[in-house]
Amino acid sequence: MKSKVFRYVFLLMITVLLCSACGNKNKVTVFPDGMKEKDNEPGEVYGFTEFNMTIDTKEMKDAIIVEFKEGHDKTEAVYENKIENIYLYGNKALEKLGSLFEALDFDPTMEDLDMIKKASDVFEINDYTSLKLDIKFKGYDKKQLKFMK
Repeated sequence: MKSKVFRYVFLLMITVLLCSACGNKNKVTVFPDGMKEKDNEPGEVYGFTEFNMTIDTKEMKDAIIVEFKEGHDKTEAVYENKIENIYLYGNKALEKLGSLFEALDFDPTMEDLDMIKKASDVFEINDYTSLKLDIKFKGYDKKQLKFMK
């Protein structure tokens, strides 16, 4: 009987450890300015608090996946580029995305088609079949854009 209880407790502990380790993969702990703590409000650095983009090409579905979410207590980032076989998460993803986000120079009043064009140019994918972009600017409603060629 003790053996069964011990097994269940052990399995429960392992499960909790695995789940908590998986959940932190995308978490950003070092910010673009090199600081380990966030000094600014969400949306101050790039102008948006959420940026999710998926690009499909003729050859590949989900060729590029970008996920960024900035909150008061947690920031997460993902950059996957299947074309170049690059898979970055957390700090490394934000390191890659930081310069790309700055190059986007998005404005909440920008035309939707201009945002799509600028995103494809900055991420260097002009031969796409589908580009889906969800973006939440600080102080604005979320924009959900999709463009298919």
